[in-house]
Amino acid sequence: MDKEMLSKIKLVCSDVDGTLVEEGKAGLNPEYYDEIKRLKEKGIMFAVVSGRSYAASKPLFAPVIDDIIFINDNGAVLTYQGKTIKAHTIPDELIKDMVNDLTDEVKEVTYISSLTGAYAWKKNQEFCRILREDFFLQVTELEEMADSLPEGAGVMSFGMYDPIDAEAAVGHKFIEKWNQHELIKAVPGGQYWFNVMQKNVDKGVALKELMEMYDVKPEEVMAIGDNMNDMGMLTSIPNSVAIGNAREEVKAVCKYVADTNENDGVLQILKML
Repeated sequence: MDKEMLSKIKLVCSDVDGTLVEEGKAGLNPEYYDEIKRLKEKGIMFAVVSGRSYAASKPLFAPVIDDIIFINDNGAVLTYQGKTIKAHTIPDELIKDMVNDLTDEVKEVTYISSLTGAYAWKKNQEFCRILREDFFLQVTELEEMADSLPEGAGVMSFGMYDPIDAEAAVGHKFIEKWNQHELIKAVPGGQYWFNVMQKNVDKGVALKELMEMYDVKPEEVMAIGDNMNDMGMLTSIPNSVAIGNAREEVKAVCKYVADTNENDGVLQILKML
């Protein structure tokens, strides 16, 4: 990476699953905390930009919780020091229609992220356990998924989990139908997760909002990701980085390719700044 480019960076934005951590793993290399604090002292902001909810992100970054900015639910909500700065929500009825469109097998592993908390189907206790123990979510169990969703929940996104291939489990019929909707897009969030969110809200839109808030120019930003839900962020600034294990489509649009998440590729970059 060019030293002159690195010297101009004021904001680093990184995806989490598949980028900072290997998919399915909850732990973060403690060296990241030291680097994030060091960057803050230098005047360089660090932002977590994730498909995870804020509640699911907090435990992973507990030692630096007040030192970083959180963009969660694929860009739907921006949080700083525990305060919601901006949030975009999807009408409850639209969420119900989409979830009811899924097969029962997929519904059982669907989790809804909202301003009032996380929701999952009571029928699948194993999935509720995974959300609580692996993703640290305080899950409210619904009698029916998603017809029992409380009115006005403030839904930001929902995701489907599969231990083998989430995109295949959801199915092309659902993906093609809802990607044609004027308000919705459905994209992979990694091998094990598939995300549904608002078409006019993504990580790129959220990054633009963040840049405007802090008066940061595109060339002063570095964004790092691995999957299709990172594309809006990666294509919105010149200094885009694909982690080494990223999808080929992501590598194709990025200026740089880093080492893999297994080898702490993001940490290697932070140490250059």
